[in-house]
Amino acid sequence: MKFYANDLTPSGQRRLRPSFIDEPQFGAFLEAFPDGVALLETDGTIKLVNGKLELLLNLARGDLVGSDLAKHAKTAGPLVQKLASALRQLKRTEVSGTLNSQRNVTASIGILRTPDGGAYGALLTMRETGRHSRGYERSDHFRFGAEPLPAAGGGGPMLTPRLATIARRAATAIERGSAVLLTGETGTGKTELARFIGKAGASDAPPFVHVNCGMLSDAQFDAEMFGIEPGSSLDTSTRGKLGFVEAADGGTLFLDQVTDLSPVSQMKLVAFLESQTFSRLGSMQRRKARISLVTATNADLPDLIGSGAFRRDLYYRIAVVTLELPALRDQPELVAALTENVLRRLNAGRTPTLQLSAAFSKRLSAHAFPGNVRELTNILERAAASAEDMALAEHFIVAEGASSRPAPARPVGDGETSPQSFRDLMQAFESWVLEKSIAEHGSKRGAAKALGIDIATLVRKTKRAK
Repeated sequence: MKFYANDLTPSGQRRLRPSFIDEPQFGAFLEAFPDGVALLETDGTIKLVNGKLELLLNLARGDLVGSDLAKHAKTAGPLVQKLASALRQLKRTEVSGTLNSQRNVTASIGILRTPDGGAYGALLTMRETGRHSRGYERSDHFRFGAEPLPAAGGGGPMLTPRLATIARRAATAIERGSAVLLTGETGTGKTELARFIGKAGASDAPPFVHVNCGMLSDAQFDAEMFGIEPGSSLDTSTRGKLGFVEAADGGTLFLDQVTDLSPVSQMKLVAFLESQTFSRLGSMQRRKARISLVTATNADLPDLIGSGAFRRDLYYRIAVVTLELPALRDQPELVAALTENVLRRLNAGRTPTLQLSAAFSKRLSAHAFPGNVRELTNILERAAASAEDMALAEHFIVAEGASSRPAPARPVGDGETSPQSFRDLMQAFESWVLEKSIAEHGSKRGAAKALGIDIATLVRKTKRAK
C-alpha cells in the first residue's frame, strides 16, 4: 500500500479542509455539472451527489448520501467497486465500463488535499460515453446520410434530394426543441430517419431510445416508460428498472407506431409531455426529463382522431412538425441505388457473386413496391438464396400478399403488353389497389374491411387478376 507522507501527519498539525465544502450552496454548485458528480469522505462515505449521478447509477439520492460507496457495487455495477478500492488507497484513478443501468461511462476519482498535502475527501465524476440505442433492431438495409444521393454505384449515402430536404427539416425542428411526427407507408424508412436526426450510432452521440409502442400494454406502460424505484415494494430485482424516459434524458425518445398506444397509455403520455416530469413506480419524487421527441406511424391519424381512437390533445403535442416520407415507387432513382447497395452487401459473403439479368432488372424497375424498402430488400435476398450467379426472371418472387404486377402508370416487363382498352386499364388499376391494400393490412380480410367490400368480392377479384 502506498502512503503519502502528509497523510501520516498528526491531525492536529493539518490544515482544515476548505469551509465551502460544508456550505449548503456547494450542493447547488454540483448540480450545475453536466456530468455525474459526488463528494466523498476519505473513508468512502458519500457526502453529496448531483442529479446526473442519480440518473447514471439509477439510485435515489436518499439511498446514496450517507452510505459507503462500495455498498453500491452490487446494484450499480463492478465499476463502482474499482472506484471504491482506489479511494481506500487514496489513489487517483480513471475507469470505463457499463453500469447495471446499461449506461456506458468513464468515471474517475480525484483526491482532494489541503495545501500541506493532507487528504480530506475525494471527488467522483462520471461521464456517459456514446452508446447504442436501446430497443433498436439492427438493420443493414437502409441508411440515411447527410448529403443528396450520388449516382448509383458511387458508394455514397442513401439519400435522395427529396429525402435530404425532409431530413434537414426534421433536424432543424429537433434542434429548436420541436416534436417531430414522421408519417408514411410501412417500410419507407421512418426508423432510419429518426436515427439519423437523433445522431444514433455516433461515438459521441446523445442517447437514442427506440420504443415499439405496439409492445406496450397498459399494465407495462408505467414500468417500461418511467422505470421502477430501487428498493421499492414493486422492485423485484433489488436494483430497480431504468425507464425509457430516463434512458433518453439528454437525447432522443423515438416512439415508433405511437398510434398503437391504448387510450389509457395515451393519457399518461399526454401528462408527461405536458409537464416534462415523471415519477418512477414506487417513488413520489418528481424527476425532470430533457428529451427530443420523435414519433412515427403508418396509420391515418385524422381518421383515428375522428373515431376517437387517438387523443386530439396528444396529436397536437407530437405533431408540431409533421413530415411524410415518400413511397419507394415514387423514387425510381432510389430504387436503383438501393438495389446496388443491397447487392454489394449480399455479395460480400457470397460465392459466386450475384448479378441481375436484364429480365430481372426489368421486373424490378416495373414493380410497385407496396412494401417499399423492406420489400425491395426481401426480393433481392430471396433471389440471392435461390439463384446461382445470375438472377433470372423466375427468381423475381414477391411475398404472399404483395404483387409483381406494376402500378398502372408504369411499364410492364418481360414481354407482357400494356392494357389497351379502357376496361383493361380499369381492371389493372383495381387489381393494383387490391394488392396494395392487402400488403398494407397484412391480410385479405383486413384489406376488405378497409376498402368497404366483403371478403368474397375481394377474393374473386384477386383470382381474376391472376
